[in-house]
Amino acid sequence: SMFYLAEDHPNLVTITDIGDSYLKNNDGRHDGTHDIPDGGYDIYALNITASDSTRQSGEKGKMLITSGVHAREWAPPELLARFIEMLVHGYNDNADITSILQQTEVHAILYVNPDGRFMAEKYPELYWRKNLNPIRCGGGYEYGVDINRNFNFQWANQEGASSNPCDSDYHGPTAESEPETQALADYAKNLFPENQRRSNTEERLDEPFGEDITGMYIDIHSSGGYVYYPWGHKDEVSPDDEALQALGRKINSFNGYKLWAGGQPDFVYPASGDTSDWAYAVLGVASLGFEIGDDFQQECDSFEQEVVPMNLPALLFAAKNVQKPFSTIKGPDVLNLDVSHVSGEIRVSARASDSEMVNAIDNFPDFRTGNQAILNVQLYLDVHPDDYQEDDVSWGMHVVGNSLDSSEETVGLVLEANIFSPGKHMLFAQATDSDGYKGPVTSVFVD
Repeated sequence: SMFYLAEDHPNLVTITDIGDSYLKNNDGRHDGTHDIPDGGYDIYALNITASDSTRQSGEKGKMLITSGVHAREWAPPELLARFIEMLVHGYNDNADITSILQQTEVHAILYVNPDGRFMAEKYPELYWRKNLNPIRCGGGYEYGVDINRNFNFQWANQEGASSNPCDSDYHGPTAESEPETQALADYAKNLFPENQRRSNTEERLDEPFGEDITGMYIDIHSSGGYVYYPWGHKDEVSPDDEALQALGRKINSFNGYKLWAGGQPDFVYPASGDTSDWAYAVLGVASLGFEIGDDFQQECDSFEQEVVPMNLPALLFAAKNVQKPFSTIKGPDVLNLDVSHVSGEIRVSARASDSEMVNAIDNFPDFRTGNQAILNVQLYLDVHPDDYQEDDVSWGMHVVGNSLDSSEETVGLVLEANIFSPGKHMLFAQATDSDGYKGPVTSVFVD
């Protein structure tokens, strides 16, 4: 269906073959019980972005979302496919989606481990997790390398991976030994800025990347209901925990998932050589993961009624923060942006909050990025705030009631309708707090 989507929307979707699965270059297995065919699979990446936007590829923020790393987790690729479809079908219909695709490239790899996915679907009783490299594990069905323990950061750290080839979290014979790992790693390195990359990561674990980094990586897994972010290989906070925790907390405001990260009460167990820590520590991007649903083989009704409606808005919110994630995530959010036409006027209203989303977790203390006052809410006409020039049009929105002096404000603006030329326009709203942090942009169409 993704190929059909690309055919139908060539201005929004391109597909690239980024590598081969293990079986693409190795023989299958034919034992008459759990046969594995020869041939293997190509690994594909999609790039979803508006090719007709004023920004060129090199000027756009980059987001990479992966799924299907662990084969037995059925729901993650379907959730990612739904997100891709939502972006494509929402372009020029939903203002936030339109704004995101004009400013950002959303890259997606649905099946990082397609060989394993074949096994998981063909023989569901095996609950296949790893790839199909039969390295050093006898003749049983516990072989393979765990792709999510095979990346070249904290690789073979025995606190969070196994050296036993028959274990489900076997880290492989060497770092990035597997073709699936190599395909993802090479693609990500080519996607994100080289000048953010670190080569001596193990010696710089306490050194923050800072607020000027760009790019975001998300890996979707199941199950349990967690948002996880670095550090994952140890129960300690990362040097950029303020931004990463703010991101995890705000994602929680959509899906209610517990925070699995160093320093959090719901840190379940360490995972070393995984994608999330690697993307942050090596590539220097904001990195997190979702553990969606409540089962590896998720039941369809709960997927449709709970997993999808909770997590599509969470992914969309994350995409708003890709350009400067460690900065905008600390800023206030513009909520309930609304436009109405009344007697020749365009009336715009919104709520801006520095605290609501970041402090949404019950029984958690208020977070330090969420207690600043709203300093300003600016509205832009037909130009994204990141692209604003001196001769563009923008207005400061007015507070409803008292002056701007709290972490949550209701604002509004009344404009004469005749200042808008005929046709569809877009309004972009962005709030700034008293520490100077500008939050993510929220958009709305005006006809």
